[in-house]
Amino acid sequence: MSTTINDILREKVAGVWAGTYTVLRPDGTLVERFDSRQEGRMTGTTWTERVTYLRAGQEPYEHYYHATVDGDSVHFHNSDMWGETSRIGAEAVIFSFGWKDRPDERIIEVTRPDGDYRTRVWQHFENGELSKLTIIEERRVPGAEAVRWDPEQNPV
Repeated sequence: MSTTINDILREKVAGVWAGTYTVLRPDGTLVERFDSRQEGRMTGTTWTERVTYLRAGQEPYEHYYHATVDGDSVHFHNSDMWGETSRIGAEAVIFSFGWKDRPDERIIEVTRPDGDYRTRVWQHFENGELSKLTIIEERRVPGAEAVRWDPEQNPV
């Protein structure tokens, strides 16, 4: 049996991760750096994710993602975004996504989870041109439990 996106999410991505986002211009100039916390949970074929962005001097900002994952098929339920996901072997996942109200923007994320350490890279495109890069480095938080999604409290 081959590895699927469902397997990767369940076995390598689910859990709580603390990390740092580093945003760069295409020429390498630092735009910003901030901490984050990401919680992901797979229950059956339901993927739930909460990302908390922790920028200095600002209130924490939370964003929820919700999807149904059947093998390699991923269907997102967020009303304000769209996304497509592909698996590269058993090692990496590519996620192309954007927002319905900003059709000229798209992000392509490459994720490589490996044990309690993972990296993600976002390529941000506007009107088809690279506008910035986000490098995300995260470590799993031992013993922490991910959010349980409640659609009434956390609508997407």
